[in-house]
Amino acid sequence: MIQIHRIKCGNGNCYVLEENKNADYFSKLFQVPIAMNANDVDLIRNQMKEKLFAKTVLGKVILKASLASFKKVEMDFTPSVFLEEGKSLHNYGIGAEIISLPGHTKGSIGIDCKRAGILVGDALMNMFYPTTAMLYEDWEMVLQSADKITGFGTVPIYFGHGKSVPNRKWVSK
Repeated sequence: MIQIHRIKCGNGNCYVLEENKNADYFSKLFQVPIAMNANDVDLIRNQMKEKLFAKTVLGKVILKASLASFKKVEMDFTPSVFLEEGKSLHNYGIGAEIISLPGHTKGSIGIDCKRAGILVGDALMNMFYPTTAMLYEDWEMVLQSADKITGFGTVPIYFGHGKSVPNRKWVSK
């Protein structure tokens, strides 16, 4: 089954068509490595390996839809670079550093692009409104990761889902 992914480009759109082994195909085509945190490698072939939870009604709806999609999508690729807290992306031509943001999954990471912003993956989400991860493997780790992101101050936050927003306090103590 083909999946269509929209990428907004100014006032136009760009699309990526994916049919199962998308990551492996692009890695070979562009001769670039596939990178991820080693703690999530087992999720490549079995996205159901870690149990996910949701607290809110909206989160439970998203969880149900996500679990159904996990059953339909087969992934088969092998990462060649493992990313962990503090790893620089300088060798890949990017002045950025990996930050560990567990909670959504054990291996959730972000990319600190310094003053340009932080890519937070699914540690935070903006599907309907900006919030902490609606789906999670470990709620306490979600809160710790959200607090860590808050500590980066006034930089843009780029989500795995949704439009970017300025950073803010993500959890109240």
